[in-house]
Parts: sequence; C-alpha cells; structure tokens
Amino acid sequence: MRFKTIAVSNYRNIKFARLNVDADRVFFLGRNGQGKTNLLEATGYVTSLRAFRARENDTLLGPESPQAEILYEIEHETFEDVEARVRIKKKGKEVYLDREPVRRASDFVGRFPAVTLSSEDLSIVRGSPGGRRRFIDTFLCGIDRDYYVALQRYQKCIQERNALLKKGAPSNLMKPFELQMVEPCLQVIRKREEVIGELGSMASRFYESLSGSAEAIGVTYRPNAAPENEDAYWALLERNRRRDEIMQSTGKGPHRDDFELSLNGRSAADFASDGQQRSIALSLAFATIAYWRERFGVCPVLLIDDVLGELDPLRRERFWNALDEGIQLIATGTELPDVASGKEWLVYVVEDGAFTLA
Repeated sequence: MRFKTIAVSNYRNIKFARLNVDADRVFFLGRNGQGKTNLLEATGYVTSLRAFRARENDTLLGPESPQAEILYEIEHETFEDVEARVRIKKKGKEVYLDREPVRRASDFVGRFPAVTLSSEDLSIVRGSPGGRRRFIDTFLCGIDRDYYVALQRYQKCIQERNALLKKGAPSNLMKPFELQMVEPCLQVIRKREEVIGELGSMASRFYESLSGSAEAIGVTYRPNAAPENEDAYWALLERNRRRDEIMQSTGKGPHRDDFELSLNGRSAADFASDGQQRSIALSLAFATIAYWRERFGVCPVLLIDDVLGELDPLRRERFWNALDEGIQLIATGTELPDVASGKEWLVYVVEDGAFTLA
C-alpha cells in the first residue's frame, strides 16, 4: 500500500494542507510544535479511525470549524487506486470511499494499514499498561473489524456502568449494562490472547537482526481477569461488586489488561538496557508489519514520529537493513535522516501548521 496524496483541513493546528506524498521515503522536517506529528497522526487515522495520541474527537478539531476533514488518495494491492475521506466531528465521524458513504465504521477499519512508531512506542517496555493496551488495541482494531466493534461496545458499557456506580445505583439497575458487557468482554480477551502470542513469535524473528545478538524475547499476555465463559464473567462481577461500589469504578476486566515483554526469560522493564528495550520496541513494530503481510497480503505504510534520531548509529543502520525496500516510509524529525536509509527523501518543511516542499 502507498499514500499518494493527503489533504488535511482544520486538524489540530493545520488549517489546510494538501501534499503529494507519492514517494518511497517522505520526511516532515521542522522544529518541535510546528505540526509535523499532527499530519502524521492524520495520515495514520485511516487505519483504525483512531488517533494514536488522543481518545476524544474534540482534541483533534482546529479552530476553523466544528469538524476536521482528511482526504487520502491511496494505491492498494487489493483496491487499486481509491479515494478515502474522513470527517471528524466532536461526536462521531463520517467516512466515504470513492465519495460513497460508508454506513458502518467497522466496514472501513483495517482496509488501509499504516503502522505508527512514536517515542511512546519506543518506551513501551517500561511504560504504563495503558500505553501497551493502546498499542495492541490500535493494531487489533486495524486487523479485525469484529474486535473493533467488540472493543467499542465494551468501553461504552464500562463507561455507563462506572457512571451508575458513581451515582450509587443499585445492582438491579446495572444488570442491563452488565448483560451487554459479557459478549464483547470475552471477545476482547480471546482476540488479545491469540494475537499477542503471534506477535511475540514474529517479533523474536526481528530482534536478532535489530540487536545483533541471539538473545530471546518474549511477549506474554497478562489479563487482569480471564473468565472462560459467561458464567465465569458473571461470577467475577458479583465477587467484585462491593469493591466496585466503594471505589465507584469497575475494577476487573480487559480495560485493565497488560502484556509483559521479557528478555532471556526475565522482565525487560527491569533487566534490559535502554538499547535492548528500544530494539524490542522496534521488533514489535516490524512484527505488526509482518502480520499484515503474512495474514492479509498487504504491505502497510510505516509512519515514524521523531524517533530515528533517538536511535544510536548502529541501531539506525540495523533498522534500515531490516526495513523492506518496498515499504513506504513517512517520518518526522528536527533533522534530516542520515544517508544510510539508501533512498532519497521527499522533504516538506513544516512551520506553524504549513507545509512547504523543500
């Protein structure tokens, strides 16, 4: 897959930008705070209709109007040349393919894969469980439409249940929301368990080439609770009902899941060096790309947000060597990449939300 044109209006600090990005290597160059990451985030939005730095739509909207709009012209292995358009509103979004409305977001997500690697992702080993959940959820929402729907349903039910807990509502009023939680909860847990294990196996293939060592990495799902069926989930809710009423929040469920990264059988967060942790994070990113290619026959676009400069020269060289030459790479940074990338870059200079071809 390849992005050919990206047009963005009223997205964060970008009033309007229409860019030709039909190149193997594209770079947004500028000082911090100018809008480089905003454009990269808008580019990746097409995969799962989620922004990698935000949860609420209103944080994405600029001051010019009550909605933001992103237009993509895409070359694709399956759909050939296609135009996708997303309108983001404070509440909800509208999606179009070749100017025809897409009625259900779940029919759109996952068609146009882009894998994003940010500074937060480089810190995924020692970062918070919430960051790791966002990483896996963003990936899973892109590859599995049923997961996207289940996660949305579960999150909505959790919000409604927590609101009732804060109001001191009796359990009989919460039962209807809990009934709706059961099926999506089990779907989310089962899919995470399945795919996290597969990603771990794929990541281990890349770690050796990225790190230059034969050390073994592991990726292990750590569910907050793992009910095997509906009865087990109801029992879990009942066991924790009094605790939830006191704390006014739902304490058990996949909204508190985590996954552990290890090196040679020991916790990578506690025992791996900074360089080893970065290699693990890069291996995970390459694993998601490999998953797309092996499972769906589509090569994602790789979006890199200001992290190339954080890698030491040796790891940068190994990164370029591990990168598939056929993949489109769109990156940001305050300095141009080194020549080890092996290809010329199409460069846009970014200042105050405006993009100028260098």
